[in-house]
Amino acid sequence: MRDEQTLKLDDDPLLLVTSMYSDGDMKRRLGRDAYSYRYVYRAFAPLLERWGNHRDVSGPSVALERAAAEASSQRRQPIHLSFLPLHLMDLVAGIPNVAVPAWEFPDIPSFDLEDDPRHNWAKRANEVDLIVTHTQFSRSAFLRAGVKTPVHVVPVPIEADYFRVADWRAGQRVVLDCPCYVFPQPTAMPRAPRPWVSTETGHLRTRAGLRQLYKKCVGLMPNPVGKAIHRTARAVRAGLWSARQTLRERDVRELYPPLSSLTLSGVVYTTILNPFDARKNWHDLLSGYLLALRDREDATLVVKLVVSAEWEAAALAEMFAFYRACGLSHRCKLVFVTAYLSEAQLLELTRASTYYLNTSRAEGSCLPLQNFLAAGRPAIAPPHTGMADSLDDDCSFTLASHPEPARWPQEIDGGYRTTWHRLVWQSLHDRLRASYETARQHSAGYQKMAAHARGRMRELVDAESVWPKLAAALNEGAARFRRKHRGLDVGESALLRKAI
Repeated sequence: MRDEQTLKLDDDPLLLVTSMYSDGDMKRRLGRDAYSYRYVYRAFAPLLERWGNHRDVSGPSVALERAAAEASSQRRQPIHLSFLPLHLMDLVAGIPNVAVPAWEFPDIPSFDLEDDPRHNWAKRANEVDLIVTHTQFSRSAFLRAGVKTPVHVVPVPIEADYFRVADWRAGQRVVLDCPCYVFPQPTAMPRAPRPWVSTETGHLRTRAGLRQLYKKCVGLMPNPVGKAIHRTARAVRAGLWSARQTLRERDVRELYPPLSSLTLSGVVYTTILNPFDARKNWHDLLSGYLLALRDREDATLVVKLVVSAEWEAAALAEMFAFYRACGLSHRCKLVFVTAYLSEAQLLELTRASTYYLNTSRAEGSCLPLQNFLAAGRPAIAPPHTGMADSLDDDCSFTLASHPEPARWPQEIDGGYRTTWHRLVWQSLHDRLRASYETARQHSAGYQKMAAHARGRMRELVDAESVWPKLAAALNEGAARFRRKHRGLDVGESALLRKAI
């Protein structure tokens, strides 16, 4: 029986959900644009079923429109719930449209980026019936832009299994059954090729180099007029990105063969990131860890790379090149994991970890961080942007940072229109050393932080804490749409619009 908090509707509600890709395609799409929206939808799915039936209609917009018309003809109330960036969301006339975007910058675009009106987030936000964000920081960005549509904050619920992960204890050993790359290696390391170097031209395909080539290609076109030309320009950029993946002298996996399994003990730091996302700031993460704990043989940093098999070699080439360029000898361990991990394996990695480490410049909310906090693993992270709701000094070693100019990620060649956060590197260094000493020498202090982390996440992202907020948001979205269309019931309104 549906929960009593649900709005009493004349028609049986049906949530029509759109998101990125599909569950079966996620393994191949890891690291692609907006891939994480599918994980957010999956996290909400049990609560959506609790509110009302839902159907996944991700894909071409015609599938969504057909599903809405079918539901209306059956006297059900269709509600479009979109787990997508606003510029990728399709709006369906005659039914409520609820947007669930993630955002990690203090400003949203309020004009047509790349001459595409879909990228005007402020305008599109005012065209939907309700906006659901996951953090107070994201909500403030919409309000700051003058958006009139109601904006609710509904955190992403955490899988209950994370709350049941056993406490970390000194002396524990956990074996993770997956291939991994471990440094330092027992023998001298061969020098890895510089990433993206063509042996024919010797040209380094850096982001700047790709942008120059993109401009050159656009310059060969007729004067850019209309959307078709800009779609062509975006296709050129996509082609250049694809070419970047193949520009390597040698597969680095041949130089550094992986181990078949990973045994974790001592003080283990874990981070989960997409190495091609500039917001993740992994250069500071690696250098900070290696310099802070280089003489601690029982310290390990596990870097779980969120990349598809297609991009694995490219990601490793870039990270190995930076690692070698640091020129640091060290006794602490550095581990790279590129394999796709099942939910059970991710839970085992969480159990093996002592801390979660994040050095990002901006975050929507950082679901891995919240998972680890829910498991009683304190964090080393900066409490800015979307992470501000999760972190405090009682559950984390907070890192200092300050705003610096940045551009929005969907801009091809934009200026400094917003900000993200520059990490204070010395703060990272010092907090890593302090966290290590706490885990090794101050067990009571560590356990107190771990307990506070679990409690904070229970209040914020436990399913029972999230449920009332989600129900209230969906109820308001449906009620607001009805007020806008007073005099017609939702089913009649949809059919009338379709007939017109």
